[in-house]
Amino acid sequence: MSTVIAIENLTKDYASGWLRRRFHRAVDHLTLEVREGEIFGLLGPNGAGKTTTVKLLLHLIRPTAGRVRLFGRSPEELTVRAQLGFLPEHPSFPEALTGRELLDYFGRLFGLSRVDRSARIAAVLRQVGIPAAVADRPMRQLSRGELTRIGLAQAVLHDPKLLILDDPMGGLDPDGRRQVRDLLLRLREEGKTIFLSTAVVAEAEAICDRVALLHRGRMRACGSPIELAASGEGGKVEILARDLDARACASLRARGCAVDADRALVRIQAPTSAEVGEWVEVIRQLGGRVIAVSPLQSPLERFFANALTASERLEG
Repeated sequence: MSTVIAIENLTKDYASGWLRRRFHRAVDHLTLEVREGEIFGLLGPNGAGKTTTVKLLLHLIRPTAGRVRLFGRSPEELTVRAQLGFLPEHPSFPEALTGRELLDYFGRLFGLSRVDRSARIAAVLRQVGIPAAVADRPMRQLSRGELTRIGLAQAVLHDPKLLILDDPMGGLDPDGRRQVRDLLLRLREEGKTIFLSTAVVAEAEAICDRVALLHRGRMRACGSPIELAASGEGGKVEILARDLDARACASLRARGCAVDADRALVRIQAPTSAEVGEWVEVIRQLGGRVIAVSPLQSPLERFFANALTASERLEG
Protein backbone atom coordinates (compact mmCIF):
# COMPACT_ATOMS: atom_id res chain seq x y z
CA MET A 1 0.00 0.00 0.00
CA SER A 2 1.60 3.28 -1.14
CA THR A 3 2.11 6.37 1.00
CA VAL A 4 -0.13 9.31 0.08
CA ILE A 5 0.93 11.76 2.82
CA ALA A 6 4.46 11.82 4.24
CA ILE A 7 5.24 14.33 7.01
CA GLU A 8 8.83 14.52 8.24
CA ASN A 9 9.90 16.53 11.31
CA LEU A 10 7.31 19.18 10.52
CA THR A 11 7.63 22.27 12.72
CA LYS A 12 5.79 25.59 12.69
CA ASP A 13 6.62 28.58 14.91
CA TYR A 14 4.55 31.76 15.10
CA ALA A 15 6.14 35.01 16.21
CA SER A 16 4.24 36.85 18.96
CA GLY A 17 4.55 39.72 21.40
CA TRP A 18 5.79 43.26 20.91
CA LEU A 19 8.54 43.37 18.26
CA ARG A 20 7.63 39.71 17.56
CA ARG A 21 10.57 38.40 19.54
CA ARG A 22 8.68 35.59 21.26
CA PHE A 23 7.68 32.42 19.48
CA HIS A 24 4.81 30.00 19.91
CA ARG A 25 5.43 26.50 18.53
CA ALA A 26 2.16 25.28 17.02
CA VAL A 27 3.56 22.07 15.48
CA ASP A 28 6.63 20.40 16.96
CA HIS A 29 8.67 17.90 14.89
CA LEU A 30 5.63 16.00 13.62
CA THR A 31 6.40 12.84 11.63
CA LEU A 32 3.72 10.52 10.24
CA GLU A 33 2.54 8.73 7.11
CA VAL A 34 -0.94 8.24 5.68
CA ARG A 35 -1.49 5.22 3.47
CA GLU A 36 -3.51 4.97 0.31
CA GLY A 37 -7.17 4.12 0.86
CA GLU A 38 -7.33 4.74 4.61
CA ILE A 39 -9.21 7.23 6.77
CA PHE A 40 -6.62 8.84 9.02
CA GLY A 41 -7.69 11.00 11.95
CA LEU A 42 -5.65 13.76 13.57
CA LEU A 43 -7.16 13.80 17.05
CA GLY A 44 -6.54 16.41 19.71
CA PRO A 45 -8.07 19.10 21.90
CA ASN A 46 -8.63 22.66 20.70
CA GLY A 47 -5.29 24.41 20.27
CA ALA A 48 -3.35 21.17 19.75
CA GLY A 49 -2.08 22.23 16.31
CA LYS A 50 -4.53 20.33 14.10
CA THR A 51 -5.59 23.23 11.87
CA THR A 52 -1.99 24.43 11.54
CA THR A 53 -1.03 20.94 10.38
CA VAL A 54 -3.83 20.99 7.80
CA LYS A 55 -2.64 24.38 6.49
CA LEU A 56 0.91 23.04 6.22
CA LEU A 57 -0.34 20.01 4.28
CA LEU A 58 -2.07 22.31 1.80
CA HIS A 59 0.90 24.69 1.59
CA LEU A 60 -1.31 27.56 2.77
CA ILE A 61 1.50 28.42 5.20
CA ARG A 62 5.20 27.56 5.10
CA PRO A 63 6.85 25.36 7.72
CA THR A 64 9.62 26.60 9.98
CA ALA A 65 11.33 23.24 9.49
CA GLY A 66 10.60 19.80 8.07
CA ARG A 67 8.71 18.89 4.93
CA VAL A 68 5.44 17.55 3.52
CA ARG A 69 5.04 15.26 0.53
CA LEU A 70 1.71 14.38 -1.10
CA PHE A 71 1.86 11.47 -3.56
CA GLY A 72 5.64 11.74 -3.21
CA ARG A 73 5.74 15.34 -4.44
CA SER A 74 5.57 18.88 -3.06
CA PRO A 75 2.07 20.21 -2.27
CA GLU A 76 3.06 23.36 -4.19
CA GLU A 77 2.78 21.54 -7.51
CA LEU A 78 -0.44 22.19 -9.43
CA THR A 79 -0.68 18.57 -10.56
CA VAL A 80 -0.69 17.54 -6.88
CA ARG A 81 -3.20 20.18 -5.83
CA ALA A 82 -5.57 19.07 -8.60
CA GLN A 83 -5.88 15.70 -6.82
CA LEU A 84 -6.96 17.28 -3.50
CA GLY A 85 -10.36 18.04 -2.05
CA PHE A 86 -10.42 20.36 0.97
CA LEU A 87 -12.99 21.37 3.58
CA PRO A 88 -11.90 24.10 6.04
CA GLU A 89 -13.03 24.17 9.65
CA HIS A 90 -15.27 27.20 9.04
CA PRO A 91 -16.39 27.22 5.38
CA SER A 92 -17.00 30.73 4.03
CA PHE A 93 -18.69 31.19 0.66
CA PRO A 94 -20.19 34.16 -1.27
CA GLU A 95 -23.44 34.83 0.56
CA ALA A 96 -25.44 35.86 -2.51
CA LEU A 97 -24.80 32.61 -4.39
CA THR A 98 -26.96 29.54 -3.95
CA GLY A 99 -25.33 26.24 -3.13
CA ARG A 100 -26.00 25.00 -6.66
CA GLU A 101 -24.47 28.15 -8.19
CA LEU A 102 -21.40 27.76 -5.99
CA LEU A 103 -20.91 24.16 -7.10
CA ASP A 104 -21.40 25.18 -10.73
CA TYR A 105 -18.65 27.80 -10.28
CA PHE A 106 -16.25 25.24 -8.81
CA GLY A 107 -17.18 22.79 -11.57
CA ARG A 108 -16.09 25.33 -14.16
CA LEU A 109 -12.81 25.86 -12.32
CA PHE A 110 -12.27 22.10 -12.43
CA GLY A 111 -12.88 22.10 -16.19
CA LEU A 112 -16.12 20.10 -16.18
CA SER A 113 -18.42 20.49 -19.18
CA ARG A 114 -21.92 21.91 -18.68
CA VAL A 115 -23.54 18.47 -18.97
CA ASP A 116 -20.98 16.86 -16.66
CA ARG A 117 -21.35 19.70 -14.14
CA SER A 118 -25.10 19.29 -13.94
CA ALA A 119 -24.91 15.52 -13.42
CA ARG A 120 -22.03 15.72 -10.97
CA ILE A 121 -23.67 18.49 -8.90
CA ALA A 122 -26.89 16.48 -8.59
CA ALA A 123 -24.88 13.43 -7.51
CA VAL A 124 -22.80 15.16 -4.83
CA LEU A 125 -25.83 16.98 -3.42
CA ARG A 126 -27.49 13.59 -2.94
CA GLN A 127 -24.29 12.22 -1.39
CA VAL A 128 -24.14 14.91 1.29
CA GLY A 129 -27.88 14.96 1.98
CA ILE A 130 -28.72 18.42 0.62
CA PRO A 131 -32.26 18.56 -0.88
CA ALA A 132 -32.95 20.69 -3.96
CA ALA A 133 -34.87 23.29 -1.94
CA VAL A 134 -31.79 23.94 0.22
CA ALA A 135 -29.35 23.86 -2.71
CA ASP A 136 -31.33 26.64 -4.41
CA ARG A 137 -31.32 29.00 -1.41
CA PRO A 138 -28.72 31.80 -0.99
CA MET A 139 -25.79 30.81 1.20
CA ARG A 140 -26.63 33.52 3.74
CA GLN A 141 -29.84 31.65 4.58
CA LEU A 142 -28.12 28.33 5.32
CA SER A 143 -27.31 26.93 8.77
CA ARG A 144 -23.79 26.01 9.87
CA GLY A 145 -24.53 22.36 9.22
CA GLU A 146 -25.90 23.06 5.73
CA LEU A 147 -22.83 25.17 4.89
CA THR A 148 -20.60 22.31 6.04
CA ARG A 149 -22.42 19.89 3.75
CA ILE A 150 -22.18 22.29 0.80
CA GLY A 151 -18.46 22.51 1.62
CA LEU A 152 -18.20 18.73 1.51
CA ALA A 153 -20.01 18.70 -1.83
CA GLN A 154 -17.45 21.09 -3.36
CA ALA A 155 -14.60 19.04 -1.85
CA VAL A 156 -15.69 15.87 -3.67
CA LEU A 157 -17.08 17.53 -6.82
CA HIS A 158 -13.99 16.89 -8.99
CA ASP A 159 -13.53 13.29 -7.75
CA PRO A 160 -10.20 13.88 -5.95
CA LYS A 161 -7.87 11.08 -4.80
CA LEU A 162 -7.18 12.71 -1.42
CA LEU A 163 -9.61 14.52 0.87
CA ILE A 164 -8.29 16.80 3.62
CA LEU A 165 -11.09 17.72 6.02
CA ASP A 166 -10.73 20.05 9.00
CA ASP A 167 -13.44 19.13 11.54
CA PRO A 168 -15.95 17.87 8.94
CA MET A 169 -18.63 17.09 11.56
CA GLY A 170 -18.64 20.59 13.05
CA GLY A 171 -22.08 22.15 13.34
CA LEU A 172 -23.93 19.04 12.17
CA ASP A 173 -26.89 17.52 13.99
CA PRO A 174 -26.80 13.77 14.80
CA ASP A 175 -28.46 12.81 11.51
CA GLY A 176 -26.07 15.06 9.59
CA ARG A 177 -23.07 13.47 11.31
CA ARG A 178 -24.38 10.03 10.42
CA GLN A 179 -24.76 11.05 6.77
CA VAL A 180 -21.22 12.43 6.65
CA ARG A 181 -19.81 9.30 8.33
CA ASP A 182 -21.60 7.11 5.80
CA LEU A 183 -20.32 9.30 2.95
CA LEU A 184 -16.70 9.10 4.14
CA LEU A 185 -16.92 5.32 4.52
CA ARG A 186 -18.33 5.02 0.98
CA LEU A 187 -15.53 7.23 -0.37
CA ARG A 188 -12.98 4.99 1.33
CA GLU A 189 -14.58 1.96 -0.34
CA GLU A 190 -14.11 3.77 -3.67
CA GLY A 191 -10.38 4.00 -2.95
CA LYS A 192 -10.17 7.57 -1.67
CA THR A 193 -7.66 8.53 0.99
CA ILE A 194 -9.10 10.75 3.72
CA PHE A 195 -7.21 12.85 6.26
CA LEU A 196 -9.45 14.50 8.84
CA SER A 197 -8.94 16.46 12.02
CA THR A 198 -11.29 16.29 14.98
CA ALA A 199 -11.46 16.96 18.70
CA VAL A 200 -14.23 14.38 19.18
CA VAL A 201 -12.97 10.92 20.14
CA ALA A 202 -16.22 9.17 19.17
CA GLU A 203 -15.94 10.45 15.59
CA ALA A 204 -12.39 9.15 15.22
CA GLU A 205 -13.33 5.85 16.82
CA ALA A 206 -16.31 5.38 14.50
CA ILE A 207 -14.65 5.84 11.10
CA CYS A 208 -10.84 6.10 11.29
CA ASP A 209 -8.53 3.24 10.36
CA ARG A 210 -5.73 4.96 12.28
CA VAL A 211 -5.47 8.04 14.47
CA ALA A 212 -2.63 10.22 15.70
CA LEU A 213 -3.05 11.96 19.04
CA LEU A 214 -1.75 15.54 18.89
CA HIS A 215 -1.22 17.69 21.99
CA ARG A 216 0.68 20.97 22.17
CA GLY A 217 1.92 20.40 18.66
CA ARG A 218 3.49 17.01 19.39
CA MET A 219 2.30 13.58 18.38
CA ARG A 220 1.73 11.55 21.55
CA ALA A 221 0.59 8.29 19.98
CA CYS A 222 -0.38 6.78 16.63
CA GLY A 223 -2.20 3.58 15.75
CA SER A 224 -5.59 2.04 15.10
CA PRO A 225 -8.34 2.90 17.61
CA ILE A 226 -8.33 -0.74 18.77
CA GLU A 227 -4.55 -0.76 19.31
CA LEU A 228 -4.57 2.50 21.23
CA ALA A 229 -7.56 1.50 23.35
CA ALA A 230 -5.91 -1.83 24.22
CA SER A 231 -2.72 -0.08 25.36
CA GLY A 232 -4.52 2.34 27.69
CA GLU A 233 -5.14 2.08 31.38
CA GLY A 234 -8.53 1.51 32.93
CA GLY A 235 -11.07 4.29 33.07
CA LYS A 236 -14.05 4.87 35.33
CA VAL A 237 -17.48 3.39 35.86
CA GLU A 238 -20.58 5.04 37.22
CA ILE A 239 -22.49 3.09 39.86
CA LEU A 240 -25.94 4.03 41.11
CA ALA A 241 -26.72 2.70 44.58
CA ARG A 242 -29.22 3.07 47.42
CA ASP A 243 -29.07 2.70 51.21
CA LEU A 244 -25.59 4.21 51.69
CA ASP A 245 -25.26 6.43 54.76
CA ALA A 246 -22.79 9.29 55.27
CA ARG A 247 -20.15 7.00 56.77
CA ALA A 248 -20.34 4.63 53.77
CA CYS A 249 -20.03 7.56 51.36
CA ALA A 250 -16.96 8.82 53.25
CA SER A 251 -15.42 5.35 53.02
CA LEU A 252 -15.93 5.28 49.25
CA ARG A 253 -14.37 8.73 48.87
CA ALA A 254 -11.36 7.51 50.83
CA ARG A 255 -10.99 4.71 48.25
CA GLY A 256 -10.73 7.20 45.35
CA CYS A 257 -14.38 7.41 44.34
CA ALA A 258 -16.32 10.56 43.52
CA VAL A 259 -19.60 10.33 45.43
CA ASP A 260 -22.71 12.44 44.87
CA ALA A 261 -25.47 11.65 47.36
CA ASP A 262 -28.92 12.85 46.26
CA ARG A 263 -31.45 11.87 48.91
CA ALA A 264 -31.82 8.09 48.77
CA LEU A 265 -29.86 7.65 45.51
CA VAL A 266 -26.04 7.74 45.51
CA ARG A 267 -24.07 8.28 42.28
CA ILE A 268 -20.53 6.88 42.49
CA GLN A 269 -17.72 7.35 39.97
CA ALA A 270 -15.21 4.59 40.66
CA PRO A 271 -11.84 3.89 39.00
CA THR A 272 -11.77 0.54 37.20
CA SER A 273 -8.29 -0.31 38.49
CA ALA A 274 -10.31 -2.80 40.53
CA GLU A 275 -12.82 -5.08 38.83
CA VAL A 276 -16.37 -3.76 38.71
CA GLY A 277 -17.50 -6.76 40.73
CA GLU A 278 -15.11 -5.75 43.52
CA TRP A 279 -16.74 -2.30 43.74
CA VAL A 280 -20.18 -3.89 43.85
CA GLU A 281 -19.01 -6.10 46.72
CA VAL A 282 -17.52 -3.10 48.58
CA ILE A 283 -20.82 -1.23 48.27
CA ARG A 284 -22.73 -4.30 49.49
CA GLN A 285 -20.43 -4.63 52.51
CA LEU A 286 -21.06 -0.96 53.32
CA GLY A 287 -24.78 -1.68 53.43
CA GLY A 288 -25.64 -0.38 49.96
CA ARG A 289 -27.70 -1.83 47.13
CA VAL A 290 -26.45 -1.41 43.55
CA ILE A 291 -29.08 -0.25 41.04
CA ALA A 292 -27.02 0.18 37.85
CA VAL A 293 -23.43 0.13 36.55
CA SER A 294 -22.22 1.81 33.32
CA PRO A 295 -18.85 2.86 31.82
CA LEU A 296 -18.20 6.60 31.71
CA GLN A 297 -15.80 6.47 28.76
CA SER A 298 -15.11 4.31 25.75
CA PRO A 299 -11.69 2.59 25.72
CA LEU A 300 -10.31 5.14 23.22
CA GLU A 301 -11.68 8.03 25.28
CA ARG A 302 -9.86 6.61 28.30
CA PHE A 303 -6.63 6.35 26.33
CA PHE A 304 -7.07 9.92 25.05
CA ALA A 305 -7.68 11.31 28.54
CA ASN A 306 -4.81 9.34 30.09
CA ALA A 307 -2.37 10.36 27.34
CA LEU A 308 -3.21 14.05 27.72
CA THR A 309 -2.88 13.83 31.49
CA ALA A 310 0.52 12.16 31.14
CA SER A 311 1.80 14.80 28.71
CA GLU A 312 0.57 17.62 30.96
CA ARG A 313 2.39 16.00 33.89
CA LEU A 314 5.64 15.62 31.92
CA GLU A 315 5.61 19.20 30.62
CA GLY A 316 4.37 20.79 33.82
